[in-house]
Amino acid sequence: MDLQRRALFGKAAAFAASTSTGISEAAETQQPDQSLPAPSADILTLGRCTFGITDALIRQMDRLGRRNWLEQQLDWEAIDDSLLEEQLHEQTPTIYMSESELANLENGFQAANQLKQATLFRAMFSPRQLYEVMVEFWSNHFSIYHRDGPVVRLKTIDDREVIRPHALGSFRDLLHASSKSPAMLLYLDNHTNVAGTPNENYARELMELHTLGVNGGYTETDVQEVARCFTGWAVASRRSLNVGQFHFYPNRHDQGSKTVLGTHIAAGGGIRDGEKVVDILAGHPSTAHFISTKLARHFVSDQPPDSLVDRMTRVFLDTDGDIPSLLREMLDSEEFLSSVDEKLKRPVEYILSALRSTRTSLKRPSYARLREYLLALGQIPFEWVPPDGYPDSAGYWTSTNGMLNRWNFSSSLAGGVLPGISIDYLRLSGGSNRPDEIVDHLARQLLHRSLNPAHRDSFIAFLNGDQPSSGRLDDAAIHSRVPALIGLMLSSPYFQYR
Repeated sequence: MDLQRRALFGKAAAFAASTSTGISEAAETQQPDQSLPAPSADILTLGRCTFGITDALIRQMDRLGRRNWLEQQLDWEAIDDSLLEEQLHEQTPTIYMSESELANLENGFQAANQLKQATLFRAMFSPRQLYEVMVEFWSNHFSIYHRDGPVVRLKTIDDREVIRPHALGSFRDLLHASSKSPAMLLYLDNHTNVAGTPNENYARELMELHTLGVNGGYTETDVQEVARCFTGWAVASRRSLNVGQFHFYPNRHDQGSKTVLGTHIAAGGGIRDGEKVVDILAGHPSTAHFISTKLARHFVSDQPPDSLVDRMTRVFLDTDGDIPSLLREMLDSEEFLSSVDEKLKRPVEYILSALRSTRTSLKRPSYARLREYLLALGQIPFEWVPPDGYPDSAGYWTSTNGMLNRWNFSSSLAGGVLPGISIDYLRLSGGSNRPDEIVDHLARQLLHRSLNPAHRDSFIAFLNGDQPSSGRLDDAAIHSRVPALIGLMLSSPYFQYR
């Protein structure tokens, strides 16, 4: 990068740093920034239900209408993504391997890295955008630390057979699948849960994090009884033909009677004891409220309105946890439509939306560098160590350092220094040489909303530089200033919110 462009990016960095204070204050007060003009309902929906707004998505929304677009996205299996899967077969073959094939890999981290890469590629390129958002949501809800021993291989199976098939299905089916996930059982130590010396870790997290919530009405006795129900639920060893698969060991199971949340479970039930617990928890009112709250927190507000959560709870109970029904209730609500700028993008959402909005391509050689920025921002898929998942509130992500790391990424992206990634900034800016037209065009392309007049003037002044405006920019000025302006817009408050 030449000295002139470096200086411009330095000025943009200072400008961007000044905006982080307002974002942090908004996070602390739970009040959106009133100085930003509100986007349309269509743009709000696209921002919350995708990993980044694109021209193609806007055209789809215009053609179908908001309600029909949502229904199309909910019918995820009818959306063709075969081209993407063909590319993933070539670039990330381990995500399709069986348990035994994964067990025989010389380097288990090959599977872990390819799963992360495939996860990011799907989020960026898949036409099943709402589905991928829900895959990410449930992966975070049923959080499994990827670097925990055998999990480095088995999380691939969990992603393929637990999360992805049920992300837009039934919560009951999803919970049953998760309870028999080898990755989950190993991560939460249930493979050591045997009659006589129970391990309560999975039982506790199943109720506290996966279903009822910490205030969901269970007791320590319930934790102990649930742990007894799951004794013998483990994973087939390397000596087995079914290595890496779920396996129930009857000789390790506590065959006595149990009582869970007031429900009697007769003696001698074997594997049915744990399955009964899952059914009890899946239909419990506390679970309905906990899951509804968590969904509303992700899609609507860090502090979701009680009125919305209460309605979603009733829908959960009426539909036996049908996930599309919950999403319809939430996304059609007045609470959702009025929640402008109440959800900050987390790092993965921020980086992918920047890549999608700038029409960049993400090729395999760029993955390692992309991972560096995700690490700096604090969110690499499947690498949150405790089982509660990455935080979903702005306060965690809005430190000064966190906001400056966002600027570092956006300036590197706009400056063309990310390997394997390039931006056609002349195309993005509409081919004009007038500062006002360039700013307006970039605002439409990147921010998808009107600019506050004072902010618009600041962007135009930045583009004009130190010289009095002549009304036109020469080629050298466009070459040096437009990329810096793109980086500035991507780091502005306008782009920080979903």
